[in-house]
Amino acid sequence: MSASRPNTSLRALAVAATLPLLLTACGYGSEAKGGDDTKPAAATGGGEKLSAPEVRIGYFPNLTHATALVGLQEGLIQKELGATTIKPQSFNAGPSEIEALNGGSLDIGFIGPSPSINGYVKSKG
Repeated sequence: MSASRPNTSLRALAVAATLPLLLTACGYGSEAKGGDDTKPAAATGGGEKLSAPEVRIGYFPNLTHATALVGLQEGLIQKELGATTIKPQSFNAGPSEIEALNGGSLDIGFIGPSPSINGYVKSKG
């Protein structure tokens, strides 16, 4: 075994673990509006619509995408979006969800790191 192989594996693991965190930091409606310490309009619970009348969300209907399943079922995502309408759509595989994202049929997609990276590369950023 070469000495660089463990180093490469560690780098790949670090990228795979960090990528989902970086992608979630770019959330819809994440910028505060108004004064210094005000919350975003959607998080205040005022029932205001965000900048879009609806948000189209794609996800996989399985345990690995429990964040989307619980968030939609329990109304947690709706609470954050205020009066903005949610249009959920389930997918069976990452490539079809990436196609929908790149084609403009979805605004948000819950996907794994491999489809995310492949979609980023194919769309050239």
